[in-house]
Amino acid sequence: MQVYMLARGFMITPALRTYLDRRLRASLVPAKDKIQDIAIRLRDLNGPRGGRDMLCQVSITIPGHPTVLVKEIQENMYSAIDGAIKRAAYRAVRILMRQRTAVRQTAKSLANTKDKYLTYDFATKDTEFGPTV
Repeated sequence: MQVYMLARGFMITPALRTYLDRRLRASLVPAKDKIQDIAIRLRDLNGPRGGRDMLCQVSITIPGHPTVLVKEIQENMYSAIDGAIKRAAYRAVRILMRQRTAVRQTAKSLANTKDKYLTYDFATKDTEFGPTV
């Protein structure tokens, strides 16, 4: 799982990087083996004017599935990170759980189907060599 971080309008501090890494690893534990890469974009939309302007965009790529893309805008960057990662992780895990459920249902339906060769009663049917007893 590759993690890419990009910030516009400010620098990513070591504390912010550590916070991002810890939140990602804790949120994506069930899906970490299936995720190809994660891109996180952080941006201060209004600059020094303040207000509700901190954007966190999380993009999760899972091979064979659509990309999960979540945007969160908050007054505080840490709040934006929390909201975006929480929603993105929920959606990624849900996609993978749907896939597991579909595989289980397919396997179950195959197990429940009766094979015509297993249910055919050869002992009571006529063959080209005559009736069997």
